[in-house]
Amino acid sequence: MERYFWHLNTRQADGMACVVCNADFLNTKITSVPVGRSPADESQVFACKDPCAAVIADEADRMAREMRAAAGTDDEGGADRDDPVFSVDGHFGSLLRDLRTLAGTEALLATSDDIPTIRFLLGLTARHAETAMMRARLVLARTKENGQE
Repeated sequence: MERYFWHLNTRQADGMACVVCNADFLNTKITSVPVGRSPADESQVFACKDPCAAVIADEADRMAREMRAAAGTDDEGGADRDDPVFSVDGHFGSLLRDLRTLAGTEALLATSDDIPTIRFLLGLTARHAETAMMRARLVLARTKENGQE
């Protein structure tokens, strides 16, 4: 899966600058690596091999851990089971935040006619709809497990 990088300046979107630190690849001797695509035109974007690519990889690992926790598939000693499902920081609170984001993107989509903005909002909608679905299923499963049908 390709990662998209949003809010890039022209040089970053054209692959001439790092998407993290904005280092100029044309005028400095910096090793760059491809890290994803610009959503505007699907062109490949790059980051400094060290340390920016590592920052992106760490962020991706963190996001993957959060998604596994939201889906209830993390295997780290049942730590996820100790968290109350209905707490503000728990799965139900995260579900509510996803739903608020979806409501906001609906309002913005109804008023926007700029194609790049619409594409950004649709990507945001897809991401939050998917996580909301997984969190809703997790909350449903947890409440059933606890006999709270």
